[in-house]
Amino acid sequence: MRKLILPLMISLVILCGCSDNGEESFLKFMQQVYTADQVSFNAVVRAEYSDKTAEFKLGYLQDENGAVVEILEPELVAGIKARVSKDSTQLEYENVILDIGTLSDNGLSPMSALPVLIKAMREGHLDIVWTEDNMLAARIIPTDDTTVTLWLSKELVPLNAEISCDEKTVVFIEITDWSVS
Repeated sequence: MRKLILPLMISLVILCGCSDNGEESFLKFMQQVYTADQVSFNAVVRAEYSDKTAEFKLGYLQDENGAVVEILEPELVAGIKARVSKDSTQLEYENVILDIGTLSDNGLSPMSALPVLIKAMREGHLDIVWTEDNMLAARIIPTDDTTVTLWLSKELVPLNAEISCDEKTVVFIEITDWSVS
């Protein structure tokens, strides 16, 4: 019996190594984001609070100095920017207070969702990768209480993401104009 188990296990390892579930491609994408000098994109961010929904169109730009999140819509608050320092995901507003509350105990808000997404892409633990509707999908765990699910096109361009806190999905993100350099 023992003589049968070893060849069977080796066969399983070989078979698992031959089938590409997309993990290698996704790790390549994460490496590209990690080493990029600049990351920029626009996103529609929908935050689901217990008693309301908030939706914003945001612009994101990250370079060697940190990141800037800018509100593009709604028009009433368009132009408000938040700066994210290299060492922190805390937001520093430019003389403006826009308090719409947090979505979780860890301080997640619509304005901090994009920095959390990029931090997950750069530093998160890759939990699982699969294909769905001609897209590569992955679940990334950036912190113990946060999970990011990300969908990429065949060309490894981010299309959509969801952020969950304590196993409840609270942020939905549609990504456009993705650029890394």
